[in-house]
Formats: sequence, C-alpha cells, structure tokens
Amino acid sequence: MRLTSRDARLVRDLALSHVLSRDQLIGLGYFTSVTRANTRLRNLVASGLVRRTETPFFSQSLYAAGPKAGVVTGERIGGILSGRSGSPRFLQHALCVNNVRLALLAQGASAWRFEQQLSLTFPYAGREYQVRPDGLAAFPGRITVVEADLGHVAPSKFKEKLLAYDAFVLSGECQRHWKLPTFELLTVTSGRLRASRLRRLLPAQASFHFLCQSHDHLGIAWAGGWS
Repeated sequence: MRLTSRDARLVRDLALSHVLSRDQLIGLGYFTSVTRANTRLRNLVASGLVRRTETPFFSQSLYAAGPKAGVVTGERIGGILSGRSGSPRFLQHALCVNNVRLALLAQGASAWRFEQQLSLTFPYAGREYQVRPDGLAAFPGRITVVEADLGHVAPSKFKEKLLAYDAFVLSGECQRHWKLPTFELLTVTSGRLRASRLRRLLPAQASFHFLCQSHDHLGIAWAGGWS
C-alpha cells in the first residue's frame, strides 16, 4: 500500500487524539464521503498503522493508532501509545474532546493543539502546579483552552484545576508558553446543573475568562452515557 501524506497526518492525529470515529475523521476533512472513509480505513487497518476498536456503547467503529503507527509518527509520539487505556470512560472522554475540537474549528479556530503538547508543571508562590488541558484552539488574537468534563471529577479536584490555571497566568507562564497574557477556559460538561456548580468554583477575580457550558447548550454531541 502506498502511504500518502494524508495517511501520515491521519495516523498522527489518531495517536494524539487517542481515538476518532469515522464521522469525526470526515468532519476533520480527511475524507469526503463514508465510502471513501471506509475503504481507506480498511486498508490502513490491514497495514497495522490504524487499529479499529469496537464498543457496544457507540454505533460506529472507532479508530486509534495501530501497532505500526510509530513508523509514521516517529519515536516521540509513538512512545505515548503504550499502556493507553481503552475503557469506555476513556473512549467517551476522547470522543467528547473531538466534538469540541470540531465545533471550535467550525467557529473559525485556525489551529488545534493536543493534550500531550500542552501539559506543563511549574512553580509559583511556593508550590508546584500542573496544567493539563484536553486541547487548545487558536483564534486570531486569542486562545481557547478546553476541558471536557464527564461529571466524574470531584468539585475539590476541579477547583484545583482552576487554581492551577489562575497561577499559570499570574506566574507569567501563560505568556511564556502560549505567547498571550491570558486565555479563555471552555469547560464542556454533561448537563446544565453540573455546569452551574462548576462555575461557582471559580476563584474570585480569576485572571482568565471561564466559560462553562453543557454540551447541549453548545450544540455538541455527547458520546453516550457509558459507565
């Protein structure tokens, strides 16, 4: 099979996205029809570059980087694939992040960065913090940082995330790494009541803009009620 540049981009995207559905791959512009997607994905699965994942909790086959993906992605990205979870909750979270990504690209985002490209640990005010967004969408003159919340994170842990983002701005690390003084944090969650509760956790006078919405409010599909 002759590997195209599109194939290489697709395999790299699968490695960084964890998993993508066929329709999400079409939405990202890799294919123009279901027939073309099915045919090429079948070939990529046969080559070992792509792996198909079946789950009773989702109507389509899901696709992930295959055992030979490292040949295309390189050692740095290929190294993140070992030991990756395939639990229903992990798959649901990845699919939800993908849906947010597609929505933001449709709104005019010019680029997307993945979790593995964004995770940072830094010191500030005598303690160590970590920011680990699920993704980042770049717009002209601003950035939107994404957190997909399935409703399982305890409020105390989510508040720690918000405090870490606040410290990220106040410490100057945001300017250093993302080249802007602040950002918008978009949290997409499972329902409006959960969104209301999370909004109340925002520190007073936070240094970033916090937008917390339910998936239906934003018109983003929710990938099943898996357990």
